[in-house]
Amino acid sequence: MLQPALYEAFGLTVVEAMTCGLPTFATLHGGPAEIIEHGISGFHIDPYHPDQAATLMADFFEKCKQDPNHWVKISDRGLQRIYEKYTWKIYSERLMTLAGVYGFWKYVSKLERRETRRYLEMFYILKLRELVKSVPLAVDEAH
Repeated sequence: MLQPALYEAFGLTVVEAMTCGLPTFATLHGGPAEIIEHGISGFHIDPYHPDQAATLMADFFEKCKQDPNHWVKISDRGLQRIYEKYTWKIYSERLMTLAGVYGFWKYVSKLERRETRRYLEMFYILKLRELVKSVPLAVDEAH
């Protein structure tokens, strides 16, 4: 599969192609750069340099001609990448984690003023107190 977009925010078509076992060539600008491990689970191409992309694709097909298992190797690694990083189970777990973080902050923001102050003081004592000591004081030049 070839996806030569100038920029792709995520790359759902890349995930779908890799899920089908297709060796995938996709833009290195945006999401596909994260999805594909270049030369391992697919290939990054620079749409601003079509000659380089054409050479990369020609080299891939030449390797497939010399070694019939080359296609299968890239295909299998693409499937492995999808199963490790881009399944619905992984996505839903991330979504639930983010929802939990959002729910926590929503809960904290509704606490009584005294409870909120206690939480902030605890955070300050545990995390920020030593950091604050290292920050230089502002000097008022006017006085």
